[in-house]
Amino acid sequence: MKNIKFILLPVALLLISLCTGAQSLSTTIKVQAMEMGNAVIKNDFNSFVKYMHPDVIAFAGGKEKLKTKMDSAYGMMKQFNVTFKRYWIGHPGEIIKHKKSLQAVLPESTILKTPLGELTAETSVIAITHDKGKNWLFIDTNVYNLEKLKNVLPDLSPRLVIPPRKKPKLVQVPAS
Repeated sequence: MKNIKFILLPVALLLISLCTGAQSLSTTIKVQAMEMGNAVIKNDFNSFVKYMHPDVIAFAGGKEKLKTKMDSAYGMMKQFNVTFKRYWIGHPGEIIKHKKSLQAVLPESTILKTPLGELTAETSVIAITHDKGKNWLFIDTNVYNLEKLKNVLPDLSPRLVIPPRKKPKLVQVPAS
């Protein structure tokens, strides 16, 4: 009986440490995804770009072209009186070890306030790290077509489960 206790204790401690490690990775993903989202909301390109995968930056035409696109989108939002109302990041799915990286998919939801009502966009974001979870890079699957992403990022795990795109929903809000 004593031998079983000596075997079960190390196994239990190992399981607890593995669960804590996964929880820590999930927390890091969420925190960094929120930092990236806040950078988008503030139109802070320099903070935003550090969360983008270098291959996706190159695919978008480089940092300068990407900055121009971001500034243009922000300008259009201001011109048409569109503002961010809410930005939400869900819990990451399974964190998959693939080749020399860790990868996961997490849900993201953005609500924009527009003159026509509230526009809700629900998307999925691929999170990738090459440094065991210290720094995560994010790719919005609504912005970048999944089939093109597979060509741009050939090291994406085939085990990633990416939900199909959802159409944005516009809900009219009564004038106050």
